[in-house]
Amino acid sequence: MSRKEWKKAGRQSFHKHYLFLVCICILMALFGSEASYSVQILKLRTGAKVEREGETILRADDVFDTLVQGDLSLGQQLSETLQEAVPDEIGGNPALGTTSGVLAGVVSSVMSGQIYLKVAESIFNATQSPTLAGFLFLMLYAAILFAIWFFFRNVSSVWMRRVFLEARTYQKVPFTDLFHCFKVRKWLHACVAMFLEVLFLSLWWLTIIGGIIKTFSYYLVPYIVAENPGIRARDAIKLSRRMMYGHKWEAFKLELSFIGWYLLAWVTVGLSDAFYAFPYRTAARAEYYAYLRGLAKQNNLEGAEALNDTYLYEIGDKITLYENYFDVVDMQTLVLEKERKYTGARAFILKWFSIWVGSMNSKRIYEEVEGYKYRIGKEIQCRDGIAYPLRLSPLWKERKKLSAPFSFLRAYSVWSLLLMFLLFCFIGWGWEVGLYMQKVGHFVNRGVLHGPWLPIYGSGGIVVLLICSRFRKNPLVELLVSVGLCGVIEYLGAYMLETKYHERWWSYDGCFLNIHGRVCAEGLIVFGIACMLVVYLLAPLFDFLVSKLPNKVLRGIAIALFAVFLFDLIYSRFYPNMADGAIEKHKDAEVLWELQPEEDLKIPLPLSRQA
Repeated sequence: MSRKEWKKAGRQSFHKHYLFLVCICILMALFGSEASYSVQILKLRTGAKVEREGETILRADDVFDTLVQGDLSLGQQLSETLQEAVPDEIGGNPALGTTSGVLAGVVSSVMSGQIYLKVAESIFNATQSPTLAGFLFLMLYAAILFAIWFFFRNVSSVWMRRVFLEARTYQKVPFTDLFHCFKVRKWLHACVAMFLEVLFLSLWWLTIIGGIIKTFSYYLVPYIVAENPGIRARDAIKLSRRMMYGHKWEAFKLELSFIGWYLLAWVTVGLSDAFYAFPYRTAARAEYYAYLRGLAKQNNLEGAEALNDTYLYEIGDKITLYENYFDVVDMQTLVLEKERKYTGARAFILKWFSIWVGSMNSKRIYEEVEGYKYRIGKEIQCRDGIAYPLRLSPLWKERKKLSAPFSFLRAYSVWSLLLMFLLFCFIGWGWEVGLYMQKVGHFVNRGVLHGPWLPIYGSGGIVVLLICSRFRKNPLVELLVSVGLCGVIEYLGAYMLETKYHERWWSYDGCFLNIHGRVCAEGLIVFGIACMLVVYLLAPLFDFLVSKLPNKVLRGIAIALFAVFLFDLIYSRFYPNMADGAIEKHKDAEVLWELQPEEDLKIPLPLSRQA
C-alpha cells in the first residue's frame, strides 16, 4: 500500500463514524493528552492575575511558588489579593458570578490560588514547620499530578487508538470500548507500558538526534498496547522497534504530508483540527499500523505472535460468532415468545411516555421482556458482526449466562406516578429545608405550600421521567435532555411566582453561570444528576416496590395522599406560605415596589405586603 491509499482508507473510516470520532478526539484534546491545541479556542483561563500599568505583577502560580517556599502568611495575602481580582477577570458579568454556590466557590478557589492555600494550611497545622510543610506540599502536589497522569492521561492515547482500530472494521463502536483495557482487566499493564515508553523516549531526547530517531522507533507502541493491553512493556517497545525497522522514513513522510492541515489549524485557531484534521490523521495512522501489522505477521517477525486480536481487523464468520454467543440466541427466542404487541392509544402512550394501562401481571411481563432486550441488544450487534465481539478477544475470560436484570425500562401506572410525584415533592422539600437549616441554623418551611412538599420538584421529576422515556437507552442524551427540561421548568416557575407575588422563593444571584438569578449551572448540574438517579434508580425501585401492593390498596393510598396535597395547593393559592425564610429577599425588592405603585397592580398583594 502507498501513502495515498492509507490516507484514503483513513478518510473512509473517519467519514463512516464522523460524529463519534470527532467527539472522541475533542474529548481527548480537552483531557490534554494529545493535540490540545485543537480546542484552544474552547480553553478557559484558570488563574486570575493582577496588573499594574499594563504589566502583570501577580498570578495564581505565585501563590503556589510562595507556599512551596514555606511562607504561609505571604501566600494568604497574595491569594486574598487575587480573590479580589477574580470578578474583574471574568469581565464583571453577573452571569459568571463567583460569590455564591459550590461551583462559584470552586471557580474562585482555582483562580485565586485558594485551593493551594487550603492544602498547605492543613499540612502546616500537622507539622508546625514551614520548611517541612512546603516540602510536603510540593511532594503531595507532585504525587497527585503524577497519579492523574499515570492512570489516565498517560494511557488515554491507547483508548483513542483502540476506538479508531475498531472503527475501521465495524459499523458500530460503543463508547464503552474506549475503556477496553479496563474491560479485559489490563488497565495497569497498559499504564506501565506507556509510562516506560515515555521514560525511554524522554531519555533519548537528551541526545536530540536519538530522540528524533526513537520517536519513530516507538511510533507503534500505543497501537500495539491498544490491540493487546496485556503485553509486557518492554516487549511492546521491542516489537515496535522491529516493525518500524526500515519504515521510519516512510512514517516521517506520512507525517510530513499533513503539514498543510497543521497550518490550517493554526489559521483557524484549531477549529479545522478539532472537527476534521486531527481525527483524519489518527484514522490514517491506524491504517498504516494495520499495514505494518500485516507485514509483521506475514514475515513471522519475532514477537508478532503478541498481535493476536484477529477480530479487531476482520469480522468473524457466522458460525464462530454464533457459537460464542449461543446464549444470546436462546434469550432472543425467549423474548420473542414472551413479547406482546400493543396497538392504538395504549401503544402510543407506552412508547412515548412509558405510562402503563392494563393489568399488573401483563406489566411485569412487559418489563421483564424489556430488561432482556436491553441486556442482549449490544450482544446481538457483536453476534451479527456489527460491533467488535469482545468474547472473541484473547484476553476475555469471563462468560456469564445472560439473565434479565432489574430493569429501568419500566412502564408506570397512573397510581404509581401520583405517589412518585408526591415522593419527589417531599424529597425536594427535604433538600431545600436541609440546605437552609445548614445556612441559618434552624428549621424553616420552604416553599409556597404549607405541607412538606415542593411541587416544582415533583413536576420536574415526573416530566423528566415521562418526556425523556424515549432516551433511557442512551444515558448521555438522557442527561442533556434532563438538564434542559429542568432549566426550563425552574426558570418558568421562578418567573411565574415573581410575576404573581412579586417575591422570590429562590435566587441564584452571585452563582456561576446564572440566568437572571432564576437558574444557574450549579443547580442544573445537581438537577441533572438527580434526574439520572430518578430515571435509572429511584423511580424503577419505587415502582418495583409499590407494584407488589394489591391494586385496591395502591389506588386508595394514592387518592388519599393526593387529596391532601390538592387541599394544600388550593388553600395556598389564597394564603401562601410567607414565613420568614420561606422566600428569598431580593436586594432590588423595594425598588420594584417603588417603580410599580400598588393601585396599578392587577393581582392581589401578598399578605405580608397588605399588612
